[in-house]
Amino acid sequence: MIARVEEVAKALGEGWALRWGEAPVGGVYMLKEAYMWRPEDVEPYCKRPEKPIVIYIVASVEGLDVVYSRVRPGPLSCPVATFVKKYRWSDVRTAVKSLVEFITRVERIPYFQLNPELLRLAGLCGEYPLVCDDPFEVIRRVAAPRGGGARRLSQSRPVLEELVKVLRERLEFDASFEEVVRRVVEDPERLRACYA
Repeated sequence: MIARVEEVAKALGEGWALRWGEAPVGGVYMLKEAYMWRPEDVEPYCKRPEKPIVIYIVASVEGLDVVYSRVRPGPLSCPVATFVKKYRWSDVRTAVKSLVEFITRVERIPYFQLNPELLRLAGLCGEYPLVCDDPFEVIRRVAAPRGGGARRLSQSRPVLEELVKVLRERLEFDASFEEVVRRVVEDPERLRACYA
């Protein structure tokens, strides 16, 4: 388990202080709560001889703690390792982006599990539109015809709503599908070419 803490330290790079036994108090979490383990679900693992180490990563931005962990806050008997790095408010974008990069590249957690409010706060929606934008809005932009689109779009609204529903379900079960959606959003002509 110590090896995992060392892996995280190496992936984060310099400037992160490691504190043992201190879980963050408060803060805003990078992951949506639905995708985090509840402490009571983790607790049975804490009673095993090989206790897991619960890791928290905190980007502290002048009083606002932006926290990443796969475990929701709460009392645990497992060992806790917390990595902390302090940022100025002018660097909130850098702080949040560093956590997004760690979460998606190192932890391989899909973007749709991220808290969109933190990306909005940091001004990162331009870089991560699939996280910030409402799925219906993304589909509407992709499906919008070049001319006279309002009438045609209103006629196809039930179809778009069904497409949004299917995409949400698909992303829930297959994170790799996110890349397909991203490519279509970046270049809608690809999708149009498929059904033209």
